[in-house]
Amino acid sequence: MIDISKLKTFVTVAELGSFSKASEILYITQPAVTQQIKALERTVGAKLLQRQGGRMVLTEEGKRIYEIAKMLLNSYEGLMEEIARIKKDLKDTLFLGLSATPSEYIVPKVIADFHKEFPSSKIKVFTGNSHDVEEGLISGVLNIGIIEREPSEKFIDIPFLEDEIIFFTYPEHPVASKGVIEPEELYEIDLVMREAHSGTRKLVRDKLEELGIVFDKLNIKIESTSSRNIIQIVKSGYGCSFLSKGLLNGELKAGNLVEVKIKGFEIKRKFHIIYPKNGSVSFLANNFIKYLLEKTNEVKTAV
Repeated sequence: MIDISKLKTFVTVAELGSFSKASEILYITQPAVTQQIKALERTVGAKLLQRQGGRMVLTEEGKRIYEIAKMLLNSYEGLMEEIARIKKDLKDTLFLGLSATPSEYIVPKVIADFHKEFPSSKIKVFTGNSHDVEEGLISGVLNIGIIEREPSEKFIDIPFLEDEIIFFTYPEHPVASKGVIEPEELYEIDLVMREAHSGTRKLVRDKLEELGIVFDKLNIKIESTSSRNIIQIVKSGYGCSFLSKGLLNGELKAGNLVEVKIKGFEIKRKFHIIYPKNGSVSFLANNFIKYLLEKTNEVKTAV
């Protein structure tokens, strides 16, 4: 007999094209993903996936099984939602994708409070950059996402909280005492930046290029997927960076870091709750979105 978990694993690998990415999003080990796919292939009696150009792609048999598996999973999720409505007991699992900044200082408290309201539910949080979250949503593995940049047209977009990106450094850095610098002075500064697919980095790049800066000529010496890691690097006495002011408030107030203005540079942005236009929002996910929006003022106060 084929169980739902094997079908979900198979569909996830097929849509992400990767055993490792499926492992991250499904919260199971890569060997477990491999074992489940092999078990499904034994049951079907045919190879369902094959490697092609660095990605896992569906075989002809795999394509046929994929279409049926997708329909079965959608029906199963609909059944679980209806049972939840009847029992008024949310025992479903919410697969939530968060880009780095919301995951580090905005959403965690809301997740904890939501679970207190719906203790029978389970919440699995996947953290990546905005690109990773969008990919997880398109694959159908994640239910909803919260990202730090405007999403593509494939998604329903609900603007959430406002945020500001600032330029900062450690107190002893030569630019710290200036208070304000010209954009061109950035060419002489060692920078610590978020990775290429980061929503924060894209906004910074777009704004600096608007000010006439050739972004690829900047001295980006260190890149990291972790904003907290960047804060610690700069705080230890190395370079300058751009990050959300909400992440930095404590360090700025303590005098461990210093904001430096750049002439003409100002980025205010909204965080975005997103889900695919062509997909349905689960009963639990819909409740979480409503709860998140209701708690907006509370979250602003906490930030």
